[in-house]
Amino acid sequence: MDLGIQGKKAIILGGSRGIGRYTAELMRREGASVAICARGAEGVAEAGEALQAMGGGTVFAQAANLEDGEETRAFVRAAIDALGGVDMLIHNASAFDMTGDEAGWARSFQVDMMAGVRAVEEAIPALEESDAASITFIGSMASKQYFGRRSSYGPAKAAMRAYANELAQSLGKKRIRANAISPGAVHFPGGSWDTRKKEMPDFYASVEKSIPLGRLGTGEELARIIAFVASPAGMWINSAHIVADGGQVASVD
Repeated sequence: MDLGIQGKKAIILGGSRGIGRYTAELMRREGASVAICARGAEGVAEAGEALQAMGGGTVFAQAANLEDGEETRAFVRAAIDALGGVDMLIHNASAFDMTGDEAGWARSFQVDMMAGVRAVEEAIPALEESDAASITFIGSMASKQYFGRRSSYGPAKAAMRAYANELAQSLGKKRIRANAISPGAVHFPGGSWDTRKKEMPDFYASVEKSIPLGRLGTGEELARIIAFVASPAGMWINSAHIVADGGQVASVD
């Protein structure tokens, strides 16, 4: 299937590693120009060089602390300028708070929620110029089910889902789509589940067993889902919450 993103422009918040990096690599292979950011300058630089080496098109990579409102807005402005516009805005970054303390709630609100709000506000004028505009939020199944630890992570992801719906309803008249994708447990080298597999093999095995497909998802699989939903190939997907967990959470959305 042709995703229709040859020559399109994607901005990915949180794209130097993990699911965001896999998504950026897939989009580059499909011929898109890509802008990424993350907190660590060294990681962003490495990712940017690797993405640029994949071929034609533009790659823009810049360190940005998404807790900081002006840094977030500045990155999006710079990315739009470097790419010459934007067609697909993907908010993949998270504070990953598991503490549940007030500082953790503050981080989650700023990174998971407000960074998305600020990025959207900066990108709307450029998205209005696109013939295939989309906004995609990467959430978590923790927004649907309690996973045994009280924290701000799940509630922040739930707020993203509600915000995506508001954007879809209000911006649809401008031909800008908005959706939220909620991954379940995803394993990739260097990720949190990779650490659990090494340090808590029995727990990791129990999670695998709980998933009907008998394993965790992969970064490549999530990237394909994200790219499809964000791309022109997913044009009729709007105001949707898309579960991508292999059946891990036994519930109906």
